[in-house]
Amino acid sequence: MDTHGQRAYLGVALLGVPLVALCALGDVSRYAAVAAANLVVLVVLAVARRRGGVPAGPGGSLLVAGVAVLAAHNVETLAAVATSGSPADGAFAVASLGLGYALLLTGGLAVTFPSLHRDVGGVLDAMVIGLVVAVVMWGVVLGPAHERLGSGVVTRAYETFLVLLAAALTGAVVRAAVVARGARTAASLLVLAMCAADLSDIAYTLTLDRATGLSAWWASAVAVVALVAFGAGLAHPAVAAVAAHGTGTRGLTRSRLVLLGGALAVNPAMAGVQAVAGHPVDVALLCVSSLLLVPLVLWRIGLLASWHADAARRLQDLASLDALTGLPNRRTMTAHLESTLDRLAAGTSPGAVVLYLDLDDFKAVNDTYGHVIGDRLLQAVATRVKACVRSCDVVARFGGDEFVVVLEGAPQDIEAVVLPGLERAMAEPVTIDAVVVSELASIGVAAISPGERVDAETVLRRADAEMYRVKRARRQARAQTAGV
Repeated sequence: MDTHGQRAYLGVALLGVPLVALCALGDVSRYAAVAAANLVVLVVLAVARRRGGVPAGPGGSLLVAGVAVLAAHNVETLAAVATSGSPADGAFAVASLGLGYALLLTGGLAVTFPSLHRDVGGVLDAMVIGLVVAVVMWGVVLGPAHERLGSGVVTRAYETFLVLLAAALTGAVVRAAVVARGARTAASLLVLAMCAADLSDIAYTLTLDRATGLSAWWASAVAVVALVAFGAGLAHPAVAAVAAHGTGTRGLTRSRLVLLGGALAVNPAMAGVQAVAGHPVDVALLCVSSLLLVPLVLWRIGLLASWHADAARRLQDLASLDALTGLPNRRTMTAHLESTLDRLAAGTSPGAVVLYLDLDDFKAVNDTYGHVIGDRLLQAVATRVKACVRSCDVVARFGGDEFVVVLEGAPQDIEAVVLPGLERAMAEPVTIDAVVVSELASIGVAAISPGERVDAETVLRRADAEMYRVKRARRQARAQTAGV
């Protein structure tokens, strides 16, 4: 571990002790402790960016901006308490708190984007869970507290937005901590910071004195713990690893569907409980939580549907393609050939030609140079054959060292144009590392005329027989040349 970074994060953590103690000395002292802790986080974040612990891109800038806005909010609150005895409640005080949280959430997601795209499903699940917990917490604890305080609809909507936003950010941080196996301490400090921040918001609401606008001193102490833990996490040498981890969570499982269905049901369920209990339905909670939850749930469902479609596509590829060459396999080629022969029998096709290629002396290549060279030779032949035919033609790996090409069109044109080019390509040597393979394959040709009724097995048998005739003739020619 980096010694300098270790000392820094321990120093920030220890700084929390006197700041928490300061909260018990009076109203001005506790707000001064919160402002000081916030400024410490701002300094630590700036240093962490310079040292590379936090990325210097837009995400890091948004984090700095978020902490700076919260620092300005806390400094204004300190000044108001020091001069009037009550926290500031003007437009800046109201807007800065929400803006600060929003910037922190946006910056945190941007910083973790390199791993987020690998674990976007896990992050969305965690944010949804955080929002669901916050909705229940608001309906059971915070909503009734605001009702006792006589808060207006706008105030309740704003406070609901802050609580839900903080809960979503907490869920994302918890997910990062779960997957960041190499940065447990840094991630745990960030989780502590978010949980303490959530607890502080709850404590401020539950202990608020309407007459003075002040809450219990320990609510400020919890806020100091949140800020100090955040600063210590940012100062930790392993903080960069928190954003570097990501493990995808894919699959349309029953548990994920239950989670998403439950998330969509929590709002009407909460409204029903409130109505049955004789309490007014919390419209602010319904509106704000729905605006946050529904897009996240729909995004997650979209991802699950996309991944399910990808899995089905991959299964289809496994069933229809050859794994080594990526060409259609024997079953796919046979189905295509049968369809072509049906059109020929019906007189709707001008004809077809089937080419049957068999590599010459492939077993000797495998035995002499190994299967890796043999596999690369098969891939090279597949690429070369595909380059010699039209895009509408089907080149398939029939099995082992055999390839089949199905070409639809007038047989005389195909044999005059395509076949010579393919024979020249097969006569060109292939070089794989230091291995040179020449005279690649023997080619058998089977032509089918319009109106001819024949099945795929018969056509393949004819092309195979022709291929072996060509192979024998080539071997006899080589033998005669060697004898001479």
